[in-house]
Amino acid sequence: MRSRFFIMAFIVAALSLTTAGNTNAQNTTQPYIDMNTTVQREVTPDELYLKIVISEKDYKGKKSLEEMQEAMLGALKANRIDIPECLTLNYMGSEVSYKTFSKKIKPKTQATYMLKLYDATIMQQVILSLEEREISNIELAKMKFTKEKELKKEMAIEAMQQAKAEAETLAGAIGQQVGKAISINSWMNGGEVQPRMYKSRANMVMEDAVADGASMVVPVISIGKITYNFNVNVRFELQ
Repeated sequence: MRSRFFIMAFIVAALSLTTAGNTNAQNTTQPYIDMNTTVQREVTPDELYLKIVISEKDYKGKKSLEEMQEAMLGALKANRIDIPECLTLNYMGSEVSYKTFSKKIKPKTQATYMLKLYDATIMQQVILSLEEREISNIELAKMKFTKEKELKKEMAIEAMQQAKAEAETLAGAIGQQVGKAISINSWMNGGEVQPRMYKSRANMVMEDAVADGASMVVPVISIGKITYNFNVNVRFELQ
């Protein structure tokens, strides 16, 4: 009785091993196709950050920091900027310099602000208003696209659909069909851009505009676009 039980157990184990071996063999011999697809999008930034520096040194002591701050706030109010929401003080302090090692010159006070804006046209108007008030130490510090999460989802769907369509085209050429996806790898890069704007009107990109028969110079601020790339590597079964 014990001998018969041992023989039956051995047969069951052998069958299990055979089935597993056949399954592995099928997996390793399953035909497949690998697809690599990249989807690219260019978007307009919807948050622009201006760095504004005001310093008594720029005015050689003729204007106080408080006067320049009032001038700056006046420029922002003139353009209907929500100052509490958009303007942030990053730094305020004194710059100490020395004419000689022993004789100290009166320190010049300065302040650095970060101004958040949402539109390039408004940004241009703000810069012109500031420069009219003799505030020209302005720099486009950074740009952002706040809907990146939604964009990534859209690009992922497009990339997968494109990968499958291309796989079906290739497989159909040899009389085969595309089955389920075996593996999927994806990644997104981009989203970083160097602002293309200079620190003052003199350095901005300029173009001539003719108005009323007279030639005038109008500053044109080029902020560029933000480029994203979504990459997908997917393996499909072939049937």
